[in-house]
Amino acid sequence: MKALVIGATGHIGNAIVRALLDQGLEVTATSRKSTPGYNLADLPVHFACGDSSVSGQFDAWISGHDIVVDAAAPYPLSVLQGTRDPDSDPVSDAARRTRDLLKAVFKHNARLVSIGSFATISSQRRGFDAVQHEMMRRAHPYFAVKEAIEAETLDATRNGIKAILLNPTMCIGPWDMRNREFCIVPRLLAGEVPAMTNQILNLIDVRDVADATIAALKAEKFGEPIPLSGHNISVDMLFSWICEIGGVRPPRTCVPTSLAVAGSYWAELALTLLGQSTPMPSVFLMLASTLDCPTRDRCQVELGIAPRPLYGTILDAIDWYRRIGYC
Repeated sequence: MKALVIGATGHIGNAIVRALLDQGLEVTATSRKSTPGYNLADLPVHFACGDSSVSGQFDAWISGHDIVVDAAAPYPLSVLQGTRDPDSDPVSDAARRTRDLLKAVFKHNARLVSIGSFATISSQRRGFDAVQHEMMRRAHPYFAVKEAIEAETLDATRNGIKAILLNPTMCIGPWDMRNREFCIVPRLLAGEVPAMTNQILNLIDVRDVADATIAALKAEKFGEPIPLSGHNISVDMLFSWICEIGGVRPPRTCVPTSLAVAGSYWAELALTLLGQSTPMPSVFLMLASTLDCPTRDRCQVELGIAPRPLYGTILDAIDWYRRIGYC
């Protein structure tokens, strides 16, 4: 069996590469970078450099592979992404990319695992809280992009394509290679996070997402989005654990979630209009605020995916960030 992982240097993609290798599969890892990243350096994979936006790239990559994992689906970070370029629309671009991927998967009779987002899961909120939630979703293109990708994939499964859709909550654990400014753990340990919000998060170990990928492939869970959740934890408890392990003091200031989201959104909007970049895109706070304290979904239970102990996951994450010099 041969597997292709698109976005293999990403946090989730790298964990899935490792899980597939543990299952004895031959793995091809793709990246836009010309050389493998640090989290791929010692893994026995075939490395393929390329850009999925190039015509024919998916077809060339997927040829000869039985399994395709898309862990590099687009997600806009900027509030105004696509608005300044009339020829670029992030939603249309994401839908087009998804259709190109699905055509190549179908052509080569492969099975697809699409890594999505919990942001597509219907909210259970009511009243004014539901109105605020919907307004926030409409304010940022991230949510429409993820919904478009999922809709295209679900439609393809009704036409015979074997696709699994996994929607994890917020991932934590080792092998993260995002830019340091987007990584909360090292920034917290460096004293760069001045405040916290008064909300509950749901965190899942990235290795649990990888285990769910293997289990869903074996169970052939095609055509139905599978929510993946881990531990519900308050922000102050999470920050206290991280800082306790790192030997630093946690932030003392607590800001209401709605105020933090609104402030970061308008600050990003103003900076973008001035041609400057924001230190922390507002979409991260938006995503955190959309969580509804989920419990494990029925399908996750059937797949046998129980969350790893969160404290151990935090230890492993800190160890990884220290290894790569982030903290």
